[in-house]
Amino acid sequence: MFKTIEKYTNIKIKPINVSRADSTEKINTMLASGELPDLMSLQSGQKYADKYGPQGAFLDLTPYMESGKLDNMKAMLEKYAPAMDLDRSPDGNYYGAPRMYDVPYRADEVLIGRTDIFAKNNLSTKFETFDDLYDTLVKLKKLYPDSYPYFVRWGTNHLIQNQAYFRGSDTSFYLDQATQKYAFGPDSQAYKDTLIFLNKLYAQGLVNPNFATITDEEWNELLATNKGFVTIDYPQAGDEIIQTMGAKTPEGFEFTALLQPKYNDTRVGTVVLSGYFGALKMISSKSKYKDELVNLLNWMYSPEGINAMQFGIEGESYEKNADGTIKFLKDFQTPATPKGTITNSGLNNQDLFTVVNQEAINTYELNGAAMKKSVAFLSENNAFGKATFNAKFTNDKEQKEYGDLKTAIDTYVEEASVNIIIGKQSIDTWDSKVIPQVKKLGSERALELINKAYDETFKK
Repeated sequence: MFKTIEKYTNIKIKPINVSRADSTEKINTMLASGELPDLMSLQSGQKYADKYGPQGAFLDLTPYMESGKLDNMKAMLEKYAPAMDLDRSPDGNYYGAPRMYDVPYRADEVLIGRTDIFAKNNLSTKFETFDDLYDTLVKLKKLYPDSYPYFVRWGTNHLIQNQAYFRGSDTSFYLDQATQKYAFGPDSQAYKDTLIFLNKLYAQGLVNPNFATITDEEWNELLATNKGFVTIDYPQAGDEIIQTMGAKTPEGFEFTALLQPKYNDTRVGTVVLSGYFGALKMISSKSKYKDELVNLLNWMYSPEGINAMQFGIEGESYEKNADGTIKFLKDFQTPATPKGTITNSGLNNQDLFTVVNQEAINTYELNGAAMKKSVAFLSENNAFGKATFNAKFTNDKEQKEYGDLKTAIDTYVEEASVNIIIGKQSIDTWDSKVIPQVKKLGSERALELINKAYDETFKK
C-alpha cells in the first residue's frame, strides 16, 4: 500500500506501527510532548481532533477546504450531510479527514439462519410476528432435541439488544428515529416484551444457556453440528463459517438471512452503516510537509485514490473486468482471495484507506455466495433500515458525566435483565423496582445530557 501511495503521489511514507494494546498510551505521550508524526491515522480520531485540534496540535483543514485544495474531501462530506456536522470540532473548524463509506448502505447485523435446514423441513424463512419465530424455534427443537435453535455469541448485551432493536427499542439510551430525540430503551413495553420472550426461550431450552460466555469457537461448533439454527449476526458469517470449519460443515450447509418479525405490525429495518465514520487522519501542525499531506488527503477522496487505497496499482496489482468487477493480478490474501500468499498488503485496511466505494464493497464483502443471497433476499423484502447518526459531545465535563451515569445504569439494567431471562426475578418487578432504581442512578439526567449533545451536534 505504501508503494502504491508513492507511485501515485510521489510521497514516500515511513510508517510507525503501534500495537493496539499500546496505542492509547503512545498517543497520549506524543500529544503531551508535542512531538507528533506528520500524519496520524486513528480509529477514535474525532475525540483527539476535538480536544487537541483547537489547542494547536493538528493542522486546521478549514482554510484548505475553503480555498479548494481539499475539494474532493469537501464534496464527499457534503454528499453525506451528517458528515459536515459530525466532523466539525467544537470551535467550528475541521482537523481531520474522516474515513467514509461512499455507498447507499452497508449491511450490518441481520436475522440469519440455517436456511438449508429450513428448506429441508419446509419451514418459512419469513416471520410476520415474534410468535411465528417462537413457533419455528419450537419445531426445530422437536426435530433436533439436543440443539439450541436460537443461539447467540458476544455476550448478554448482544442477546438482548438485537431482540430489543427489532421491537424498536434498545438496552440503553438510543436515538428514536420518529422523534429525533434520545429515549431510554428499558423504560418501554417493547423492552419488557423482549425480556418476556427471551425468558420463554430460556425456560424451554430454545436458547443456549451460556449466552453470556460462549466463545466464537463454541458458537461455530453449534452451527456446524446442527445444534444452532437461528441467530443475529453479520450476513457474511455464512461464508466465513465455511472457510473456518471447512470439512466439518454439513453437506448442503447454508447460513443466510431470514426476514425479521414485525412488532405491533411494524417491521423495523435491519441495522445498516452508511456515510460517515469517526476514524480520522490528522496532520501535525508542526509538519514540514503540510501542503504535500493536504494533497495526499485530497487524493484519497478522488476516484483514483479511492481505488488505489482499496486495490493497489491499476495494471500491476489489479485490473477491472468488462463488467466493472475487480481482478487481482497478484496473489494477494484478501477476503475476496483468502488463499492468497501475499499477506499484509494493506489492501482494504481500515487504518489506511479513507473511502470505501461500491467496487470495494462488491469485492471484499459481497463476493461470497451466502452474502450475496442474504443481501438479495433482504433487498427483495424491503428489510433494510436507514443509517443512524448519533450525537457527539463537545463538552468534556458533560461527556464524562454522561459516561459515568450510563455505565452505572447499563450495568444495573443488564444484571436485572439476566435475572428476568433466567427466571430468577419476575417481570412484574420491572416497573416497581428496576425502573425506579434506574431513575435514582440518574437516567433522566443522562437523557438531558445526550439530547443536549445531539442538538449541539446537528445545530438544532
